Amino acid sequence: MVNTRRRFGQNFLDTEMSKKIADDLPCCPQDCILEVGAGHGALTQWLLPKCSNLTAVEIDNFCIPKLKEKFKNNKNFNLVHLNFLQFDIEKWVCEHPNSWIAGNLPYNMATAIITHILPHISKIKGCMFMTQAEVAERIVAKAGTKSYGSLSVFCACYATSRIVRVISPEHFSPKPKVNSATIMFEPLEKPINTDEKFFEFIKAAFSQKRKTLANSLLAFCDKEKTLDILKSLNFSQNTRAEELPLNAFIEIYSRL
Repeated sequence: MVNTRRRFGQNFLDTEMSKKIADDLPCCPQDCILEVGAGHGALTQWLLPKCSNLTAVEIDNFCIPKLKEKFKNNKNFNLVHLNFLQFDIEKWVCEHPNSWIAGNLPYNMATAIITHILPHISKIKGCMFMTQAEVAERIVAKAGTKSYGSLSVFCACYATSRIVRVISPEHFSPKPKVNSATIMFEPLEKPINTDEKFFEFIKAAFSQKRKTLANSLLAFCDKEKTLDILKSLNFSQNTRAEELPLNAFIEIYSRL
């Protein structure tokens, strides 16, 4: 039985599904791959033959010796023992422009890792991650849907995204209580917005979904001014954040 480290949110994927996920990555033989959280190397073993070089970043002390032993004869495998949130992505993507970032993300860190990576995605070919299906649905959600929120808007500023496949709990050890999904991110030619204050504005807008946008944004702007802006853009004073597409948020923010 696979030894798991629950404090890292780990659920290890079986060989059958690992190969299918690796085959979904449109990687060329000359490309490089940065793998987030290699675990015991289930996905790594199928990604390695697809690229010229693979760098795996793994935090777990228990997994490190297993990965070293498993890939000790592969010269294209590089292992970094580090918390991925401390990894210098900017340096790596600048050194490897023809590259992909992929990984089976720890459930409890998926959102943090994705928001750490996406500001750098324009320098590479793209990303593919596995997360809880619920997180994947939030990422790809469109305005007016139940799953739409601040994460949807953040991701849309940097990339287009789509769910590639949904994965049932039977493919994991231990079995999670929820479905998982793989998400493909394709970088926009130019990010739509990179302003940190804008993303704080977005978080505030979605912080209280039952409230109108004007009430949610009280920390950012006087209510009357927000209502005037909404009126000038032909939105109702009762408009809520989940109703607005990205371009509307950008226009409102520019007038605050």
